[in-house]
Amino acid sequence: MRRHFRREHGAAIVSVLVLVSIATLLVASLFWRQHLATRSVQNRFASAQLRWIETAVLDWAAVVLRSDQSSSGQVDHLQETWAVPVAETRLDETVTAGARISGSTRSALIAGQIFDAQGRLNLSNLVHDGKPVDKQAAAFRRLLAFLGLPPELESALTRRLLESYPAPTAAAADQGATGAGGATGSAGAPAASGSPPPAAPAQSAAAPIPLLAPPLKMSELLRLPGFDERVVAALMPFAVLLPKHIPSGDTRHSTASTRVNVNTAPAEVIAALADDLTLDAARGFVLARERVVSTTLEQAGSRFNPPISLNAELYSVGSSFFLVAGMVRFERVEASTEALFFRGPARVDLLWRQQF
Repeated sequence: MRRHFRREHGAAIVSVLVLVSIATLLVASLFWRQHLATRSVQNRFASAQLRWIETAVLDWAAVVLRSDQSSSGQVDHLQETWAVPVAETRLDETVTAGARISGSTRSALIAGQIFDAQGRLNLSNLVHDGKPVDKQAAAFRRLLAFLGLPPELESALTRRLLESYPAPTAAAADQGATGAGGATGSAGAPAASGSPPPAAPAQSAAAPIPLLAPPLKMSELLRLPGFDERVVAALMPFAVLLPKHIPSGDTRHSTASTRVNVNTAPAEVIAALADDLTLDAARGFVLARERVVSTTLEQAGSRFNPPISLNAELYSVGSSFFLVAGMVRFERVEASTEALFFRGPARVDLLWRQQF
């Protein structure tokens, strides 16, 4: 009898231990799920705050570009406020909508810089009205040679752009011819003295339907033959893809082929556009412009050794397109953002933004 009681007592203890273990696992599981739910809410909150900060930073960049245009007019150079990079900076509570960020675990940091997109070779200029542009193709091939890249990349990209920018229909061409007129800058100066002319009147005629959407980011070139990550990374500081049309409500405005700003472009881009300009001469000009800014193309041409005449259809001293690249970190969430702005005569428009 006593032996039977001991067996029952032992079985009861084992049962209790099993129940306690199961209860412990259930409680631990509940606490873990609660922890994950809390972390998920915190991460969503941090992501929302991060997007809010990103929007505020882009708005600030637009204000800086508009203020620069009001103060310096049609001339843009690397000594201006917009070109100064923002080092990693901690934000205070007024920027993060009251979130406490003074602690080490709740920090909001930003860093970034505005780049002149017209200080790079616009690869969208390789085609115009559904046809290749020989002068721009030669410039791109020279740039590829400066960078040690194969010249076949030019033909591959030109074929791709012809699919995105077909020849205009007769109706659209007729309306564009009657509506474009003689574009002038905001101060009445000819548009050739600045970068792209102001947007032409909106066109309502049916535009030709492209086979493919035009590439607007350099990363999209990775889909083309020959354009691998190494090639795109080498081209990034020297080339860009700018849109040929600026959306505005239900219509769109056409922009002419953009020109390269000699006050901001690297030597390789400046030399690529002129077949009679050596890379060494362009490098000498880039060194000289750190001391003296050119306000006209005539001034810029006189500072080359020997002096040259810069083609107003290819070069400018001002810009309308700007790239903004930045990093925002809030708590455990960090994101890098790149955006393209178009600065027109009356406003600054955000054309696209990309988050990494």
